[in-house]
Amino acid sequence: MSNRKQSEQWKHKLTQWEESLYTYEPSQLSDTWDHWVDKAFDLLPTEKKKVFFAQIDTWLFHLHGIIQQSSFQQQAEDRIVNMARSYKEDVETIEDIRELPLSQKAFIAEQQIAKQKLYAVVQGGMTGTGKLSTLAIDIPAFAALNIRTTQLVAMAYGYRASTPVEMVKSLQLFYGATIPKKYQHQRWEALRNELGEDTDHYFDVLTNKDHPTAWLQQPLLHLIKLLFVALIGRKKMNNIPVLGMITAAGTNYYWTKEVSEFSHYYYMMRHLVDNGELDE
Repeated sequence: MSNRKQSEQWKHKLTQWEESLYTYEPSQLSDTWDHWVDKAFDLLPTEKKKVFFAQIDTWLFHLHGIIQQSSFQQQAEDRIVNMARSYKEDVETIEDIRELPLSQKAFIAEQQIAKQKLYAVVQGGMTGTGKLSTLAIDIPAFAALNIRTTQLVAMAYGYRASTPVEMVKSLQLFYGATIPKKYQHQRWEALRNELGEDTDHYFDVLTNKDHPTAWLQQPLLHLIKLLFVALIGRKKMNNIPVLGMITAAGTNYYWTKEVSEFSHYYYMMRHLVDNGELDE
């Protein structure tokens, strides 16, 4: 199959995915959960809420930086460049990957995403054992794994997530993919409208986003998962907490799938806009 035909298929997938965002109908349970989260945070003074969200912003910012400076991130960069070089011999840097056609970029991204999904299952399975050490690091480990997912997808499309602008974009994608589905089309539109702009946002704080409290539903759901895993940890088959491992692994896989999909379609859209194949 030609690169052109494969690119058209990816473009069609992007269109279908965007339609699913715009036509999504939230369930009554989702609306109720959203309402009570907002109610709970309305009880906090405004200043305390600002401090709380600022702490989350700072934590995510530093987590992103730690991942970027790690040796395994450099190894991932080298691996991605080598994969791209198999398509085009003169590829030497991440930025050179931008010259590849969409189908080849998408394939490289899919390879990185597949590994991240596997890591999510393994990490979730470890959490599902119910050990205190694995339960305690589940949320930080999940955040690190999925922020790294956005970084890997960015590199697969020729963008180095260590630059200030791309760092912000990486965190925006993580945020956009982990807010409730009913808000995602608004974030997608905001990201789409920013394409082609030269504005250097540096660090787009959580308090400036459309629905800062709604984003907390995701970590709260993780806490519920951890509580469930801890409660069923004693129920074992052949001394293995199978139910807890399946629950945690399945949940983490689902969220990594959501983050990777959101990120992949964003960079796909960015490629199409940059190459004049899609209106901004």
